[in-house]
Amino acid sequence: MTIHAEPVVALDRAAARAAISAAAERFTAVLRETDDIRCPAAGTDWTVAETAAHVSVVLAGFSAAIAGEMLALTPEQHLDADFPTRLAAVNRATIAMVDRVDASRLAQSITDNAHRLLELLEAADPQLECQTPWYGPGRTRNPDCLTALALGELTVHGYDMATGMGRPWPISAEHARLIVGTVCPEMSPLVVRPEAARRAPLTYEIRLRGGPRYAIRVADGTAEVRAAGGRVDCVISADPVTYLLVVYGRMPLRVALLRGGISAAGRRPWLALRFRSLFFNP
Repeated sequence: MTIHAEPVVALDRAAARAAISAAAERFTAVLRETDDIRCPAAGTDWTVAETAAHVSVVLAGFSAAIAGEMLALTPEQHLDADFPTRLAAVNRATIAMVDRVDASRLAQSITDNAHRLLELLEAADPQLECQTPWYGPGRTRNPDCLTALALGELTVHGYDMATGMGRPWPISAEHARLIVGTVCPEMSPLVVRPEAARRAPLTYEIRLRGGPRYAIRVADGTAEVRAAGGRVDCVISADPVTYLLVVYGRMPLRVALLRGGISAAGRRPWLALRFRSLFFNP
């Protein structure tokens, strides 16, 4: 079954492709400069080498999806598993596909895969439904969603890698808006937890500071995304970089609220504390 949220936020495709190019260059520069690719990356159970291997295969997988090529990434025994189990199995399988001994070779594979992805994205029909079975049997994503997801992979895992190495990894608000402005509306229906909002529906409006707004209704383990407006239970205003780190599980929501990177308003502002727990990582 194909599930697409209605596109409530238009992606700036040229800006997103330029951001992928810049992020890939930053990622590979940090990777080439590391003294030990076996050191842990922050935010995951992976090493720097494993993180780089994962990113390389993800970029290749997205390219294959756009090109209509079959790239078997999901182990057969996990095809019908729930979202986090299936994606964890895919991640293990993809990491095992790549030689993780040499940083320069890993960096070159990321450069090559990013270059091919960008070429395919530039030529792709925006309405193309790309087969992405690692998100579930029969699942498809459009090129805009894959663009934002690819930028998210490079940005967030670059953050993991650099943080683990004790190096800075600044994330621009522009790049964060490009990621979460598309990833969150497009992926929320896929990553909602099956037990979410079983007792009563919850409706949130998400306002990315300096960027787009959208609303999301969660009920009985499903999520529906729509344009902002109308009655909601809770309004979440978020700094884009903070929101990116929270959505991808790199910053606790309570920390973001205490620091002011996220604030809540509306009829039931306390529901902001529950928002992150309604979803798996994208």
